Amino acid sequence: MAKHQKTYEVPGQSAEAIYTAISTQIDAFLKKTPLGDFTIDCQPASKSVTFKAGMASGSLVAQSGQVAVDVKLSLLASPFRGKIDEGIQKWLQKAFPNAVT
Repeated sequence: MAKHQKTYEVPGQSAEAIYTAISTQIDAFLKKTPLGDFTIDCQPASKSVTFKAGMASGSLVAQSGQVAVDVKLSLLASPFRGKIDEGIQKWLQKAFPNAVT
């Protein structure tokens, strides 16, 4: 399986604000992808969200001023790492328009 690991900066945002945005919007974000059926597990105590789908699984961990993404992609999904990165960046810009450039 291929991996996509990256930390995205969200300056001036608390871990709580980032976690709240992720946990409330991840469902809509994943529905726009061709990953297939998925399950989501939100962990408020650790400010993390994990997901499992037919073509990928991963976690997003909110920290003060950033979100760490660790995704494992199936062989069929691995060519789309660039699209995943682009999609996450666009989503963060939409969710935090004054924080992400």
